[in-house]
Amino acid sequence: MGMRLVVARTMEPAGFRLTGELDVATAPQLTDALEPALRRGGDVTLDLSDLSFMDSTGLQVLIGSAISLDGNGRLILRSPGNLVRTILQLAIHTDKLANLVVEDG
Repeated sequence: MGMRLVVARTMEPAGFRLTGELDVATAPQLTDALEPALRRGGDVTLDLSDLSFMDSTGLQVLIGSAISLDGNGRLILRSPGNLVRTILQLAIHTDKLANLVVEDG
């Protein structure tokens, strides 16, 4: 069994640091953590620098979160590693999700 997901709240910037693997088994954990922040609105930053793996279920959580924030803030994905960055680039058309931002540290 691989490393699971650790979701740690961050204050500056407001959001979460994700460590481990975001997949079908751990996506509900991220969804539960994100829900109050998404309801509140405003920008939510996810530090992905320690995220080692993400599958399509994890990707769906990120896209769904950005869609739910539309008009109320941005979902900022900070410092994705090479594997996660490649998945994001292949799957997300940022012109269609203007409030989903991928940025380097």
